[in-house]
Amino acid sequence: MLNSIIGNLAKPLGTTEDIDQKVFSLSSHMDSQNRGTALFSFLSLPSPDQADVILRLQREHQLKLISWIKPADFALIIEHLETKEFIDLMTDIPPSDVSRILQLTSPPIAADILKTLTQSDAYLLTQHMDHADEILALMNYDDEIAGGLMTTSFLSVNQSMTIESATEYIRSFSYTDLDDVSSVLVVDDNEFLVGIFNITRLVTAPLGDPVSSIIFPSIISVSTETDREECARIMERYNLLTLPVTDEHGRLVGTLKIEDMIFVLQEEATEDMYRMVGVDEEEKLLSPIALSIKGRFPWLFINLITVGFAAVVITLFQSTLSQVLALAVFIPVIAGQGGIAGTQTLTLVVRSMALGEIRKSDSARLLLKELFIGLIHGFLLGLIAGLVAYFWHGSEYIGAVVAVAMFGNLIVAGISGASLPLILKALHVDPALASAVAVTTVTDVIGLVLYLGLATILLPLIA
Repeated sequence: MLNSIIGNLAKPLGTTEDIDQKVFSLSSHMDSQNRGTALFSFLSLPSPDQADVILRLQREHQLKLISWIKPADFALIIEHLETKEFIDLMTDIPPSDVSRILQLTSPPIAADILKTLTQSDAYLLTQHMDHADEILALMNYDDEIAGGLMTTSFLSVNQSMTIESATEYIRSFSYTDLDDVSSVLVVDDNEFLVGIFNITRLVTAPLGDPVSSIIFPSIISVSTETDREECARIMERYNLLTLPVTDEHGRLVGTLKIEDMIFVLQEEATEDMYRMVGVDEEEKLLSPIALSIKGRFPWLFINLITVGFAAVVITLFQSTLSQVLALAVFIPVIAGQGGIAGTQTLTLVVRSMALGEIRKSDSARLLLKELFIGLIHGFLLGLIAGLVAYFWHGSEYIGAVVAVAMFGNLIVAGISGASLPLILKALHVDPALASAVAVTTVTDVIGLVLYLGLATILLPLIA
């Protein structure tokens, strides 16, 4: 009854200030030993906010709150915690209590947590679980494939059942087990997936008819080894709420839920975005300084080397720049504009590749499109930059050099932004892996060679 009332009163915390205020209020209640008030204040929050609040509490308050919360309530909070955050919270908590919490959370999350522990610690925790077999089975799969994300608790009926027996079987499940179920999977005597039917067809069919008379035999499924990104694309493409997972023989072993795939898409998008600019995907905004340096420094060092190529190009044309210093003004303009244009194309291509929107047959058409975009952008921006250079320095030759260099560099930017991810994918390298650094290097070097090379050729006229 109390949990029902709390559920109806749950209000989200809108801002960081709201969370900090809740942490202060909750800490005050615990210091005053107002257990009932503190529990009501905490449990009235939605699970994501509970996770944020408990992470910001002092350690003594965390331990006290964990001892007060029921394992079933804490199991809901786990879904909104990182694995490391949960392990840190569980420090100094008796293994039997941790086991009860893990037993009540979803098996994929419990398996992910146990994978990070030593074999002896994981074994100790599973000894206190009543249904450890399901979690242990999931631990054999990698997190990047369907087997590592699926849940092995799902609703299925045998095709030999009648409508009446299937209905009674479904009614035997608890309400929480059937939450949001709109369709039921059908298997044969050997657990091979044979079809699916929706609840509407079940309740409207004659009770004496066999289940096989209402199933849709054409069903989309994936194997346990299917990449998780591919699973997400399939569910998005076919508008699926549940995706069956089968083993190598075609036997039904689990299902994927749409909420799991939303998390996958979010995580993959974040990973791609971070990799493009050389940031470790594990880094958070307020992560420890050491972690941030570890993730960022290697790519900054690589970028330092690649920028050195641009410095070498400038050195090769040092005599040209010494004679006409005005040329130096437009170096960052040419290089910067090319880098931005290349990154624009790169971002679109990498994201489209991640969503499976680009096929091999599309490569030529993509490159041709980016060539035309580069021609148009190059003409317009080159004309503008050339006119600015002409009116600024009063030299039509400087204006012409700036315009032609801008024109050429934007064409190169478009082609390189589109081709580099395709080349990396052909080499079986993640296209998002700091590709922004590579594109920027290409546009900097080629743009400067084009700009300073033309200036050297026209130097007698410019001077």
